Amino acid sequence: MSAIFKKAQSSDIDRILALAKRTVDRSYRDFLENFTVDKYLRSKHLETFLENYIKNTWILSKDNTLLGFSLCIDNVIDFMMIDVDHHRQGYGAILLKHCENLLFNNYNVIALESFEENIIARNFYLANNWINTETYRDPRANAVKIIFRKQLHTTIEQQRMAAIGKY
Repeated sequence: MSAIFKKAQSSDIDRILALAKRTVDRSYRDFLENFTVDKYLRSKHLETFLENYIKNTWILSKDNTLLGFSLCIDNVIDFMMIDVDHHRQGYGAILLKHCENLLFNNYNVIALESFEENIIARNFYLANNWINTETYRDPRANAVKIIFRKQLHTTIEQQRMAAIGKY
């Protein structure tokens, strides 16, 4: 069976939270301080965020196994995550493309952000033709974040310039 998408329901929140917490705990320590990761995991931010935006959330699953989820608000992919146990299997690209298709139905420019020190995510977005448009310091995470943007229609020249870091 291939991976499938479905709109998340309130009944999915516990499974989504478990995936997110496990993945943050095992992956984010590579680029954030342990204190920051532990503080985030103890906070109720993620639970509250998911409860408030469950209607904006899509889940990706295969054979009843939750592989990942995305949460989009307006033209922004606000939260996207693949289970740490399913990284490097192509599911991130599938989920990202799903989000892009959803958002490009209503917007010409879409955005997302990532931690600057998350080299794997940064390279993933660049490889998928997202353009690094700006950076800022997030005081809550005590880290620098990158805002990436993608246009519905980009020219070959824009893609070429983005690839060499001049767009």
